[in-house]
Amino acid sequence: MMLRASIDAEPSSTAEDQIADGLKTTRVGDLEDFVAAVVAGDGARSDDARSVLVDRYGTDWMVDASAVIATFEMMTRLADATGARLRPEEPATVKVT
Repeated sequence: MMLRASIDAEPSSTAEDQIADGLKTTRVGDLEDFVAAVVAGDGARSDDARSVLVDRYGTDWMVDASAVIATFEMMTRLADATGARLRPEEPATVKVT
């Protein structure tokens, strides 16, 4: 479901918006590289990706990104530990007499 404002928005085409879109694309790629390295447990790649985030966006931004990764990892572990399923099977049909 989209927000009404998102649906009604006209695509922008100013030079400033194109620069902002390019930065956004770069930022998303940098973040994806960081997440992939951390989740894979690749220390060298994590260090490199962390350095990129700090150099380009600052320490606070990298810490926030790390906190989000940690939160999702924690939620996944909690769900696994409690036996929660992402998509529980359909309950068996029971005939009531």
